[in-house]
Amino acid sequence: ASAGLIISEATGISQEGLGWPSAPGIWTDAQTEGWKPVTEAVHKVGGRIILQLWHMGRLVHSSYNNAPGVSSSATTGPGHAYTATGKQPLEEARPLRLDEIPRLIGDYAKAAENAKKAGFDGVQLHSANGYLLDQFLQDGTNKRGDKYGGSIENRARLMLEVVRAIAQEIGGERTGLRISPVTPANDIVDADPQPLFDHLVGQLAPLGLSYLHVIEGSTGGPRDNAPFDYASLRKRFSGTYIANNGYDFKLATEILDQNKADLIAFLNALTDESLQPEVPSQLPSGLPAPQGPLP
Repeated sequence: ASAGLIISEATGISQEGLGWPSAPGIWTDAQTEGWKPVTEAVHKVGGRIILQLWHMGRLVHSSYNNAPGVSSSATTGPGHAYTATGKQPLEEARPLRLDEIPRLIGDYAKAAENAKKAGFDGVQLHSANGYLLDQFLQDGTNKRGDKYGGSIENRARLMLEVVRAIAQEIGGERTGLRISPVTPANDIVDADPQPLFDHLVGQLAPLGLSYLHVIEGSTGGPRDNAPFDYASLRKRFSGTYIANNGYDFKLATEILDQNKADLIAFLNALTDESLQPEVPSQLPSGLPAPQGPLP
């Protein structure tokens, strides 16, 4: 908790969206209560903690809900799902119907409300790495012909509607967004990611989000797997820009000195003793001082 900011592991917004054994959730009162000792412990020593909101989409196996996973279109995720009985081949997802989308948006807003009740300082919308919102955003998985498919504006619609609903629920200053423009994680791909993500980030400006968290390159892999102008995103976003993926202390310092990012995120940074003395204490400017549960 002495780090600048803790972002929790991915946390399910609903039973429908959770397909990982023993992964945490935030859709029930019991789960909300269960998180309180965690946030209280972080705040007790002056730290801050954000809850990452997650819906896995087509990567949810039917053994979890007795039904196929849902997605933007009828596609099948790569490889296997990890289930209570071991690895199982992923199945073709069921496309979400138009009349189901308001309920999905409501699930995200409710999860944000529960995070507030649990004492989190804010939430991060996990819209990266080929999970549900990314499955709507990128054309490799989105084959829809309605208002949520086809054009860039249509494919970005759901993510923006979810962000707006969360910001309305708990405030834009307590809301962050995580994206991964060119990662191949979970077989996600877009034919032309630069204009797609430029549009998406440009539409965030009126919402006053606390931060934008960008996975640069291939998640957990090379930073130069595909060409992309991350500076273009930074110019379009007025809040805190958090860079992520493949950073060590030397590269992080260089990027911060060149003003290419405001903060650097590390995966499990505190387990690496070489990083501990240099973990920055600065925080996204939009987050209010930790003073117990969110007002």
